[in-house]
Amino acid sequence: MKAMILAAGYGTRLRPVTYTTPKPIVPLCGRPLMAWAVESLLAAGIRDIVVNLHHLPEAIERCLREAYAGEARFEFSYESEILGTGGGVRRVRPLLEADDEFFLVNGDTIQFPPYNALRSVLRESDALAALTLRHPPQGDRFTPVWFEQNLVTGFGNGTGEPLMFAGTHLISRRIFDYLPDKEFSGIVDEVYQPLIESGKERVAGVVDDGLLWFDIGTPLRYMAASRVLLARTVDGTLAPSRGAHVADDSLVHDTASVRGKCTRSIVGARSTSEGDLRDSVVWDDCRIAPGVVLESCVVAHDVEISTPVELRNVLICRDNAEIPRDGECRFEHGLALRDI
Repeated sequence: MKAMILAAGYGTRLRPVTYTTPKPIVPLCGRPLMAWAVESLLAAGIRDIVVNLHHLPEAIERCLREAYAGEARFEFSYESEILGTGGGVRRVRPLLEADDEFFLVNGDTIQFPPYNALRSVLRESDALAALTLRHPPQGDRFTPVWFEQNLVTGFGNGTGEPLMFAGTHLISRRIFDYLPDKEFSGIVDEVYQPLIESGKERVAGVVDDGLLWFDIGTPLRYMAASRVLLARTVDGTLAPSRGAHVADDSLVHDTASVRGKCTRSIVGARSTSEGDLRDSVVWDDCRIAPGVVLESCVVAHDVEISTPVELRNVLICRDNAEIPRDGECRFEHGLALRDI
């Protein structure tokens, strides 16, 4: 069986870091964001993975090929214009249609999908697709997926219980009979919804409220996910990322040097910190001088903070020409700062 990971977006809500680093390889608890999806597929025995790309594609391809050489076989679909979920799947039809079904996974969602349960409900109901669903967090905004007796009854409107789509589909190859014959299309609004309304096909679902689920959309959500995944790594629920180790209540890459304080923080490869890290995430190749205090901050790739300063609740990037002066960031100490 094959899987496709959706990775063609711009990551606009995580700017300014995504001007220079594609969102799928933004580090999260020591792993590239997309690695969480790849490794969940590998754990389920799925080795053949298709990835669609658009924004900064070479960096994503290089990262995956180097990280999973000998473990996974990747095919990459380069979209000169973003094609949407339906268009992206349609474009790689020759790679997916040989099997009875395939998985489609959002590359920016951290989850551990119930793959076997999806297979069971798809086959038992002879559905076109089976989706992972969950009860939404209190106060979260989402498009409700209405669910009743193991079937989706509608998106936005329907009968049964309103749930949230968690980011994974198991899809029958029959989908290729229904995808619109055009470049751009959405699989939900142009395929699933019309087929449910007409009664021609069923879309099934599996409710999975597993605790480890995150939509990495904004810096605030990124920090929330980092805190939980770090805690699960420290307590042994999750294995440390490759080349990293747990140091008291923090996760530190083996090539990093931490000579200052480090409390509930993550420090990436080749980074050096002589400051005071508190509840913060430091990416690769950063330099943090003595006298620097960071609390609840994210320090992006290659940032150097060379003079004493105290920063709290900010996303920190290098000040460079690729970051527009549009009010999203403020520029201080030679850095671009975005509030979290």
